[in-house]
This record gives sequence, C-alpha cells and structure tokens, in this order.
Amino acid sequence: MQEKFAHMRPYLEEEVPSAIRTLLTSMDWSVQLTPFLGEDAVANILRGISKIKSVQEFQANVSKPFIQMVLDRTADEVTFSYPDNFDSHGALFISNHRDIVLDSSLINIGLLALGHPTSQIGIGSNLLETPWVEALVRLNKSFIISRGGTPREQLMSSAEVANYVRHVILNEQSSLWLAHREGRAKDGNDRTSSALIRMLDNRKNGEDWNAMRVHPVTLSYEWDPCDGMKVRELLLRELNNGDYEKQPGEDERSMKQGLFGSKGSVHIAFSEPLVWEDPPEGVRPAVNMAQLMDRRIHSGMKEWPSQHWAARQLIEAEEEVRLNWPAGWLPDEVTDDVSQRCSARLETIVEMIGDLPFSKEDVILKWCEITAAPLLNRVHSAENVCA
Repeated sequence: MQEKFAHMRPYLEEEVPSAIRTLLTSMDWSVQLTPFLGEDAVANILRGISKIKSVQEFQANVSKPFIQMVLDRTADEVTFSYPDNFDSHGALFISNHRDIVLDSSLINIGLLALGHPTSQIGIGSNLLETPWVEALVRLNKSFIISRGGTPREQLMSSAEVANYVRHVILNEQSSLWLAHREGRAKDGNDRTSSALIRMLDNRKNGEDWNAMRVHPVTLSYEWDPCDGMKVRELLLRELNNGDYEKQPGEDERSMKQGLFGSKGSVHIAFSEPLVWEDPPEGVRPAVNMAQLMDRRIHSGMKEWPSQHWAARQLIEAEEEVRLNWPAGWLPDEVTDDVSQRCSARLETIVEMIGDLPFSKEDVILKWCEITAAPLLNRVHSAENVCA
C-alpha cells in the first residue's frame, strides 16, 4: 500500500537522507532565518537537521522546537481546549484554514501536549513550487494533494486522496488533518466545502464518515499576520471582477509572513466527533454536513477585542446590512489600547498598499469585514444552537 501512495505520502526512513540534502543545499538558511530567530538558535537547528534519520526525528528535533521558538517570539499566548475522553488515534481533524504553515502545526502541538502522536498533514501541490518546499513538508509528515488539471484529473485526484485518508485512519489507526476547503479563508468567512464531505464519505451515507471519527477543530488568531496581503488581494479581486493573478513567490511570502508576523493570542479548540446526520428534505447530504461542520467550527471561535472594534466600525459606517448582523446585536465596548492597536495596524496596511487605486476608507472597511467575519459567524452559530 505504501508504494501505491509513494508519490504523495510522507517520506519513509530510507528516503530521508536525500530529502535532508535537498533541504540543506537549497539556500543559505542561516541568512534567511537569523533575522527572525537569532544566530545561535539557527545554528542549533541546522546542526540538528544534518543528523536526522527519520520523519519522526525531524518532527521531534526540528519542527517542534522551530515552531515553539516562532510562537515564543510572535504569539502572546497559545491555548487549547479538548472534548471529554479525547482520543486522536485513528481520527480525522478538519479545521478552518487561515495560515499555510501554522494551522496544522498548532494542531500537532495540541496533540503533543497530551502525549499523542502527531497527525499527517494534507497540503496542496500548488504550494510546492520548488523541490526544497516538497522536501520540507514531506519530512514534516505531510502528504500531497494534487491541485489543478482537467475535470477528470481532479476527480481521480479526489478519489486517490479519499482512499489515502481512509487507509491512514482505518488501517494504520493514525490521525490526519485536512483544511475544510481548498485555500485559506481570505475574507475571514470560514465555510466548509461540501465537495470535501462527498469525497470523504464516498456515497456511504455516513458509514465511512463515522468510522473516521471526524473532529472539527477551530483555529482563532487574535491578529492575522497576513491581513495586509489578504486586504490587497480582495480589493484587487473586486476591482477586476473576481480575477486575481498571484505573483511568483507569493505563497512563499505568505508562509514567511504567517510564521514570523505578530499574532497576539491564539486558541485552538478541538471538538468531539461530528456524527453523520440525515439531511432535511430537499437538502443534499454533503451540504447538510458542511453546514453542521461550519456550525461546530464557528461555535468554537474565540472572540477577540479587535473583532468587536472592527464590528463597531462597520456598524458606524452603516455596513451592518451588507454583513447581515443579527437584529439588535451590538459588539462589546473596547479599551483605548485596543482602538489604538487597530488604528496603528490599519495605518501600516494603508501604507503597504498605497500604490494601488484604493481609498483609505476602502482599505479600512475591507480589513474590518475580514476581522469581524469570525465574530459574526460565532454570533449566528449561537443563535442556531438556541433555536
């Protein structure tokens, strides 16, 4: 079975030395990382990499300490919550998707904190522009999901991914992580793809789904290090009727900014398994489960003062109708310190994209929409639960 998935699975032990060589010779890592982590820390990381013999060693001696150093420097606090009797063995984790690198890394840190094995990580082939990136992610227990191609090729890829996921979870009793849709939620509005649900259930009416013990996971970042890049992209899409062409190296810049940019506090909420439910009349099964997944993810969101500040700006600008705020709901009051931090962040973003034909008001409103969207979804999820 390993050979069947050799092109996409994490590396086997005998494949690790070649991947390490590719990684170490791809660039001058000391020059790249020293400004962020310091000379001594980078030297220790590079010495450790050269001695790696397996994927497990790479995660234990490189990935985990590297991510922890990054979080120590860029996050104020990282917290986790778990359901009762949490068991990650043979489980599928599906989460909202905000950061290319950190989302899955944070979930694995949460598992390690309980003494559980790390999960395999699904990553799109579109992010693997260079050989060293593929070497890095497959050393970090990632498996490759093919993106693009003809409709037939996409269908074949989906079937292959579904078979691989079932094999890892049901046969190997290992855990695995997938984002709830392709690509990050640039607008802050987390929505699960019904196509993902169809792919995983394989027309079994919940049999495969329940067997994989699908845990929704919610990732809540107080500050998004990539918010300026996301504002820029969304405004350009609006200007160009939905079209946006990525520049060379843009995904790599997003990875770097997401890692080394300030995040404030971060919370990761693991939920109990989402059991398959038959849909109401007239609703497709996968659409129904996607909505239930969204409700679980949204309800796990942690509210941040910056979100309430952004919501107030939208309401004062009479944008509440466009964003469908619940009738009578008002955001919390925020401190002067929060207001100053939000205003300072916006000044930086306005300056960053000042070469484009957008007004300061355009930039501010777009940032507020992105920032307030998770809060809005959480409020609506609470309404649905109460109903």
